[in-house]
Amino acid sequence: MLIRIITGVVGVLAAALIITKGGVAFSLAVTALAMLGWHEYKNMAAQKGVHINYLTSGLAAFVLPALAGAAYYFGIESLYTMAFLTMFTALFLLLGATEALYRHCHNKEGEWDRQAGENAWAFLYTGFLFAHVILLRSMDGPRLDLGFHIFEYGEACLWAVLLGTWASDTFAYFVGRFLGRTPFCSVSPHKSMEGAVGGFIGSVAVTAACAVIGLGLPLYQCLILAFAVAVAAPVGDLIESVLKRSFEVKDSGMLLPGHGGVLDRFDSLLFTAPLAYYIFMVLSIVGYFVTE
Repeated sequence: MLIRIITGVVGVLAAALIITKGGVAFSLAVTALAMLGWHEYKNMAAQKGVHINYLTSGLAAFVLPALAGAAYYFGIESLYTMAFLTMFTALFLLLGATEALYRHCHNKEGEWDRQAGENAWAFLYTGFLFAHVILLRSMDGPRLDLGFHIFEYGEACLWAVLLGTWASDTFAYFVGRFLGRTPFCSVSPHKSMEGAVGGFIGSVAVTAACAVIGLGLPLYQCLILAFAVAVAAPVGDLIESVLKRSFEVKDSGMLLPGHGGVLDRFDSLLFTAPLAYYIFMVLSIVGYFVTE
């Protein structure tokens, strides 16, 4: 437990420094996390005899967040960035399916659909989803002066989602530990229904508070964001549990003492960040037409 706490504190301090810095440093850090996550997935898949390709899947896991980082650096509008991401994602899906078919026909490497699916999911789960963390940090809007720090808009958006995601895990853990009685899901036997409810309530409260105080959004928009984060956080955690069970591993890696690997630590954020990003995009578009 002590090692877990120390790692968590160091991780929060590092995250605060990098998120505040933003720019190239932030984009490089997130891209590195995407590559580490992809490598963890590759190693897990290897336990079941599934080959994850470097040329298509690994390259895609690097290119997608790197592309989001480049767009962030050059100030390219979000809609153009999403068009590029979609185009490159489709290209890598096609290349990955072609490579899996080639390997299947010439080297008889497993089932084609399993190989193609695993390679696609490896870079979508890591590169594509991590790219949205960069997109969320790059959101443009008014700077927010909270007294102790002047936040860039994207910085404040990311913190609202991060704190709401962490609140989901934290409240679920402590409520489940002290009040948990009813099993929540068979793929994660240590989680309880009481913990899930506690995590949901805690996440909604923290996310909504951050959105009201830090972003100055109308209450209904804050609640939309809060409910989305509260639902997506446990979904991301459960998906990671399903993956580890299917690959028959306890942790995705051992990079973070007491926490496992990158995918163990960021599984919830990989789903809350993209969903929050699209919600912010929709709300900004709606707001534009309302003001017009």
